[in-house]
Amino acid sequence: MRILGMVLISVLYSVIAFFAVILLAAVQLRSSGGSAFDTWRLNYDANQLLADDQKKALGAAQDRVRQNRDSLFWVKSCSRLFDQNGIPQATLIDSETADEVKKAKQDQTPVEKLVGDVRCLVRGFTLLQYDKDYYVMLDNDYSFEVEELKKSVALNSEQYAELVKGHQDFIAFRSMASVWYQKPFFDSLYDLLVLLLVMTMGAIGGVVRMLRDYGSSLQPNPSTKDYVFIPLIGTVVAIGGYVLAKTGLLLLSSTKDETSLSPYMISLVGIISGLLAKEVIETISTSGRSILQRSAGGAPQGGGRIEDAPVADPKAGTGQGGAAS
Repeated sequence: MRILGMVLISVLYSVIAFFAVILLAAVQLRSSGGSAFDTWRLNYDANQLLADDQKKALGAAQDRVRQNRDSLFWVKSCSRLFDQNGIPQATLIDSETADEVKKAKQDQTPVEKLVGDVRCLVRGFTLLQYDKDYYVMLDNDYSFEVEELKKSVALNSEQYAELVKGHQDFIAFRSMASVWYQKPFFDSLYDLLVLLLVMTMGAIGGVVRMLRDYGSSLQPNPSTKDYVFIPLIGTVVAIGGYVLAKTGLLLLSSTKDETSLSPYMISLVGIISGLLAKEVIETISTSGRSILQRSAGGAPQGGGRIEDAPVADPKAGTGQGGAAS
C-alpha cells in the first residue's frame, strides 16, 4: 500500500509539474496582449457575427427584390393584352387561349395555378393595375431596405478594418485558437490563466517544501497526509499571495501596466507562497490588520483591549504629601 501511494504521489506531482510548464508557456505567449486581447477578441467576434447576420439579411432582401421585380415584370407584360379602356384586344388572343380562359372561369381555377396569357386574362385589367401599384410600392420598400443594409455592411467593414489595424499579433492569436489543443489557452481569459498559473506554482512550492523537509537531516520526514495537504495548502495560499502582490504590497513590476507583469515573476510569487505558506499567511494577516486599523480611523494597534491599557503606578500618591494613610 505504501509503494502504491508513493507511485500515485509521484504521478500527481508529475502532472502538477507538467501543467505548470504548460501554463507558464501559455501565459508567456499571451503576455504580449494581456487582458487587452480578451477585450479585442470579444469585439472581433461580435463584429464577425454581425457581419454574417448582415450578409444573410442583405441576401434575403436582394432575393425579395428580384422576386418582386419578376412579379412586376409579369404584370407589365400583361398590359399589352388590354387597350387603354381595359378591354382585351381580340387581335392578340387566339382561339385556344380564349377557350382556356373561358374554361378557367367556369371551373373557378385559382389564378396561381394558371400560366401565360391565360393567367393575365383571368386576372383582369383592374386587378392587374392594382398588382402593378402594389409591386411598385414593394419595390421601393425593398430597394430602401437593401440600401440600408449595404450601408450597415460598409460600416461594419470599416469597424473590422479598425480592429485589424495594428493588431496583427491578435490576428495570429485568433488563428492559433483554431487548433484544438491551443484553443483553451487563447479562448480563456488572460487573468484566469494567470490565476491558474499562480495556483499551480503554489502547488509546486508545496512540493519543493516537501522535498526540502524530506532531504533535510534537521527536519523529520513528512507524514503520509502531508504529501497531499501541503501542496494543497500551497495552492490556496498562493491565491492570497498573488492578491497581496496585485495590491502593490509586493513589487512585481516597475510600471503599473498590467501587461508588463512578467510570467516568471508571477510564478515566483506562487512558488514562494507555497514554499513559505506560514510566512505569507502572517504577511497577509499583518497587512489586513493595518487596513482595518486605517479604516477604523486610527484605532490603537493593540485593538483597544483592557490588558493593553496603561497601568497606573501604585507608588503615586493622591494627595499633596504622597500616599494616603
